[in-house]
Amino acid sequence: MKTPSILTIGLIGSLIADEQEIAYILSDLNLPSSESSVSRTNQAFIKTVDQIHILSILASSKGGLVRALDGIPASPSSDKSQYHLFNPTPNNLLRGLSPDRPDITESPITVDAGRYQIEASLFDYRRDQGIETFTYGQINMKAGLTHNIDLQGVIDIRSEALGDWTTFGDLSIRLKYNLWGNDGGDSALAIMPYLTAPTRSDEWQGGIIVPWASDLTDDVSLGLQGQLDFVNDGIGSETEFLFTAALGYPIIGNLGGYSEYIGVIAEDRYESYYSGGLTYEISEDLILDAGVQVGLNSDSEDFGFFTGFTQRF
Repeated sequence: MKTPSILTIGLIGSLIADEQEIAYILSDLNLPSSESSVSRTNQAFIKTVDQIHILSILASSKGGLVRALDGIPASPSSDKSQYHLFNPTPNNLLRGLSPDRPDITESPITVDAGRYQIEASLFDYRRDQGIETFTYGQINMKAGLTHNIDLQGVIDIRSEALGDWTTFGDLSIRLKYNLWGNDGGDSALAIMPYLTAPTRSDEWQGGIIVPWASDLTDDVSLGLQGQLDFVNDGIGSETEFLFTAALGYPIIGNLGGYSEYIGVIAEDRYESYYSGGLTYEISEDLILDAGVQVGLNSDSEDFGFFTGFTQRF
């Protein structure tokens, strides 16, 4: 149990030897001599941990301590409001990777400021009443604008239905604004308006998405989403309301899974779906995924299968 204290004190000692200007920071670690050596060590260690962020800034000219701190996760109280698109969030303050895929339920967590993320569906297959649709390369490109806002662009690279190939579909621009829970807490909530430009079709579309998430246990998470869409199917415009509920859970090692219910309320129909799938975390910045979607009533698409990945930069 003494090892972390020894390593931390050793690290700070070597820093003092290189950076004389930070010696004063540790001056308040001296305790009255009447206290026991164990008490003095414990209190000094606590104060030392509180000073690490300041030390990393002052030692940035050498870079040694900054590199050592890269593996230390951010605490819920970390203030990241000073970071933006042109002042990226440092590695040690990055939040855990939280993609919007593969389930329909979006994550309320945004991409860290100044960081980029690609979420791509490599292959997406849908079948509805015998009609098959193939989509290759649906890409969601994300950029962290501030500590709680990211900008997204979603487009289908290539798709095919009834023998008709389409290259580059409509472009959707989405802006996710996290209201709370981005870096800790019992829950998280975001609002995400979007607009779909008719880069392939003839009509503008849009809507607003509201995702919420919470940890039920240390391992199981719950996500809920409400979404209002203004769509055009080529015949006319209508309003749809989509709602979802998803459970995420670990399976073994880096392999996780999810189960999800999806409902779509339209003017003349109600669509109901079950979706489930797997995720595999290759690293802190790369996740692979695959899933299926099954229609539960006659108004729904019959079946879907999809696979893809999420990569953060």
